Parts: sequence; structure tokens; C-alpha cells
Amino acid sequence: MHVTVTMDEVKLTCTNSDEREAQEIKNHGDTLPDLYNQVLQALSSSLSDNSIVMMQEELQLMQRSTYYLEIQRDDLLPASDQHVLRLSDSTVWSLIDQQRLQHAMNLAKTQVRLILTVLGLIYKEITRGCQELEAFIINYNRGLVDCNTVASVQQKLHQTHNYLNNFNTRMTCNLGPLELPNQLIPNTGHFPIPQLRVSLAIKMPVVFDRFESCAGSNSVYLSWDVAGKQSKEPNEQFEIQVRNLHPTTDDQDQFSKATCQSYNIQISNLISDRYYQFSVQRVDTVNLVYRLWTDTIILKTLNFSK
Repeated sequence: MHVTVTMDEVKLTCTNSDEREAQEIKNHGDTLPDLYNQVLQALSSSLSDNSIVMMQEELQLMQRSTYYLEIQRDDLLPASDQHVLRLSDSTVWSLIDQQRLQHAMNLAKTQVRLILTVLGLIYKEITRGCQELEAFIINYNRGLVDCNTVASVQQKLHQTHNYLNNFNTRMTCNLGPLELPNQLIPNTGHFPIPQLRVSLAIKMPVVFDRFESCAGSNSVYLSWDVAGKQSKEPNEQFEIQVRNLHPTTDDQDQFSKATCQSYNIQISNLISDRYYQFSVQRVDTVNLVYRLWTDTIILKTLNFSK
């Protein structure tokens, strides 16, 4: 399903407040030096280079994360016993309407694409606004601006702050329960049905530890972590893909896969003095709805003859 979002749609969230602020700007009548100080303070705090870099890193984490459809039972008491539905809950799974489940998966995938697209567009508007504000500071110091620019620059400053607040809000508010037109389990009226809650869940990307991972003559040791602040989950399974980047006619097993249930692995039976590309990702599950990025690393096995 293709999702298209234009900046006109993103700007709708800021339009009303921008209009009010534009009127306040006209009424306030800031002087040029006042505006200079306001912009300078903003560029050294909430709109500083470090803040923009951190925002870019947060966006990149979102873009590289994996997203899942999480189904929870709400009819279990006490509330602390609520749990995510597993494949082992075969009785409940057998009651779920597969067409409705597929619709929920598509809805979740569409929501993820929409979230990432909108966040990317808002980030571009923030960086563009910062560039214009920085240009104002430079021109002011050169004596190239006059009082006629006060209203437009003041509005750009408020607009950029609005985009910043919008970005921070959207980073957290879009995950969670999904509003579905129908319950996953049809109510036939013959017996009570389990109460299910459907949510969109996120897992931070898996990344190789570039310091721990290393190569020997015929093997490599690979180690990886979960990016961001998310902790490692026990018993999580990972798929490791191995590709010989420059195979010769005598080489075999140019591509292979391995799975493990830990955050490191030893890959053996490699050929010495070869470049290999390794990738790591979580093993696909039935509730996976969106993933585009997989971390890779290239290591060269040692030449044992040296």
C-alpha cells in the first residue's frame, strides 16, 4: 500500500497557531536588535547544532527500527496477567478472522509509513528554518537587514519552534493501540469471545559492535547490540547472513545463513584472505509489519601464510 504525504498536510498542524502568532508579531512590534537576540538564543539552545544532530539520530533510529502488530488479551484477570498473544495460544488464534487480521496488518504498515514520512518532512522544515535563521544572523552582523524583515523572521522563528514541538510529539504519540473497524474475533453470540487489544509496537534496530567483532584466518567473531535505550530481550532469535564478496572458481558456499539465540556468534569454515559481508536482523515473526533496514559489516579473514 503506497502512502503519499505532502508538506501541505504537515503544515496543517501548524497553520492555525502560525496565523495567531503572525498577528501577535504585528501587535508586539519587536525591534531588530530584540529579534536578533531571540534568534541567537534559539540557535544556541533548542535549535542548536547539537539539538538538530540529536533529532536526526532519533529519526534515523525510527527509520531503522522494526514494527510489529501486537495482540494482547484484555479479558484476563488480574490486569497484571495480560499478555501478548503467542502462537502457542492456538485456541485464540483459531478464532481470529484471517481477513480482518490481514486488514489490521495493512493498517499498521500504512501507519508506520505515514509516521516516518511525516517525521522526515517535519525534520526537513526544521533544518530549512534553522538555515534561514542562521542566514538572518549573518546578514544582521553584516548590516544587510532592516526593520522590514522583523515580521517575516519572527514568524519563521515561531514556525520553526512549532515544527520542533510537532516533531517531538509525533515521536511518541503514534505508537500504541490501533483503531480497527471490526474486532479480530467475530462475535457469533454462541459463547463469550476473548477480548483482544491490537497495538503497534516498535523494536529498536540491531547493530553490530564494530569494536568487538573481529576476524581470524578461517572464522569471525560477531557481536551486536540493540541501538537506542531499549534493553536486550532474552531468548530473542537472530538471523546472520554471510556473503563471500570476491569468490574464486574454487570457492564454495558463497552465501549462507545461520540463526542464534544470543547477541554474538562464531562463524567458522571460512576461507582465509577473503572479504566477507555479514548482516544481522531479528528472525521474522508472523506479526512483523514493517522493516526496511538491516545492519551489515565487512570483515577480511587473515592470511595464515603470512
